[in-house]
Amino acid sequence: MKPPKMKHKSNSFLRVLLLLFAVLGLSLVALVVVVLLLGGSRVPEGAVLVVDFDLPLSEGGGAPSPMAAILGQVAQPLAAHEAARAVRHAGTDERICAILIRGGASGSLGALDQVRSALRDARAAGKPVYAAPGSADEATLWLGSVADEVWLEPLGGVEFDGWAAEVPYFAEALERYGIDVQVTRVGKYKSAVEPFLLDSMSAENREQLDAVLAAIERKLLGDLADARGKDFETLAAWTRERGYFGADEALELGLVDKVAPHHELLDVLRGLGGVDAGEPLAQVSLLDYARSTFEEPDGGPGIAVVVADGEIVDGSSLEGIGGDDLARELRAAREDEDVRSVVLRVDSPGGSATASDVIRSEILALRAAGKPVVVSMGSLAASGGYWISADADHVVAQPETLTGSIGVFGLLPSFQTLAERHGLRTQTVRTSPLAGIQSTWQRKDPAQLALVQAIVDDIYTRFVDLVAEGRDMPREQVEEVAQGRVWTGAQALELGLVDELGGLERAIERARERAGLGADAPVRFAREEPHWIELLVEEALRGEPGELARGLGEPLEALAPLVQAAEHMSRLERLAGPRRVIARLPFEFQLR
Repeated sequence: MKPPKMKHKSNSFLRVLLLLFAVLGLSLVALVVVVLLLGGSRVPEGAVLVVDFDLPLSEGGGAPSPMAAILGQVAQPLAAHEAARAVRHAGTDERICAILIRGGASGSLGALDQVRSALRDARAAGKPVYAAPGSADEATLWLGSVADEVWLEPLGGVEFDGWAAEVPYFAEALERYGIDVQVTRVGKYKSAVEPFLLDSMSAENREQLDAVLAAIERKLLGDLADARGKDFETLAAWTRERGYFGADEALELGLVDKVAPHHELLDVLRGLGGVDAGEPLAQVSLLDYARSTFEEPDGGPGIAVVVADGEIVDGSSLEGIGGDDLARELRAAREDEDVRSVVLRVDSPGGSATASDVIRSEILALRAAGKPVVVSMGSLAASGGYWISADADHVVAQPETLTGSIGVFGLLPSFQTLAERHGLRTQTVRTSPLAGIQSTWQRKDPAQLALVQAIVDDIYTRFVDLVAEGRDMPREQVEEVAQGRVWTGAQALELGLVDELGGLERAIERARERAGLGADAPVRFAREEPHWIELLVEEALRGEPGELARGLGEPLEALAPLVQAAEHMSRLERLAGPRRVIARLPFEFQLR
């Protein structure tokens, strides 16, 4: 009996589908090979290293995501230390004729400062450095001020209007929709919960933010003043009185060195590279250069650098700092005979108190094993970020680091009012009046709130105690600087919360000293090779966007407010819950 005709068609279709998948698979393999070969291509003689800061730079780098790219949220794949290492290498690489800084200054201030320092070192080594941002703001000028020359486009300009911190408040909106939020906290400055309780900023939070913005202004305008031969007071006055300079005025005031079309700068670079006019100029991206010049450090006794970048969460996490993940890295360093000391680079607003304590236990185990731990604070080492720093042998902070925030809180949302408005009511049967505390359907009664407050109080007491022990400070002195208050690195030094001011390189020097190692001892960063899929996505993102990206770009861009709302809801979810006692920076804001 012959098979039905329809089944014959189905089998034919299946064969065609399998053949199509086979062809696609072979194409994918070929593309992988091409990407990997391109990644390892040699750097031509007379090339210009292009350092583009359009992608946000962070301490830990970021794996590329196609959807994030469409939404314009792609992170720089390189970690800050990888970018800095590559720039310093270029300073003595005879194949590189010059370094060209492009784009704005986006990302962590601590991460950007590492690369700025490397650019300064490359220039000191004799390598010409040019900055060509087109237009600029204070941060972009700060970053480019280490260059030999800063070029603007004729229609470019300089935004010089200072900094603002924008904090959204949701209390009225939550009330309107029937969502109640109850809070337990310790510390009058622990204001991470403010946006869910208030409609405006508290005096304590405003006091903190004023200090934060002043520290950022002092750092960026102070460095810019030194580099451009200006005085800080003049630059600060311009941000308050002027706000904007056209390209020609910026040139007259000495903020930039040249106003000209970009092709004229390319001609200058051709001259440095020995390239004839009109001939293409070899340019290599920082990402490609970093990967092509990376060499594994020598073996033998040395230092391990472990990066703690992002919010601290329980368990493992693909984003931020998974407590178990970071503990595993520190444990591996303790068990490695070649690791004689550890530098923990922290750039974190904090997060889960439980996860923070998991990490802290591994730091204590490292010290007990005779391996000194030096903490290097980046832009943030606050709350949980300070929790994991306090027990180090030595703590190095940058002047503008935000640290301290010794305090904890619990956030308890309830949808009871919202549910009742729509005719939904819940009844609870319990063995104890305290049972059911995890429910989001009912507000917590006074006894339940008192229980959660007792948990928060207990963890706050432990936080203060561990700081007093780790920093060898009287407990009363810690209490005075705690209360959830955020301090800059410079303030923290005066208060005894850190040991000295400096960057990652200074922390590495201290780690060498404490381990009795010489200046040539190898420094090994915890590093994962990018997955081939990540390399494929990376290549696609750096090329022309495809039809799909172009087609989806506008509709998804219109959804940006919804994406932001989803991010805020995700943040609420991370903060909420009676079992989640959070040690986190007391505010979240966008710096503009």
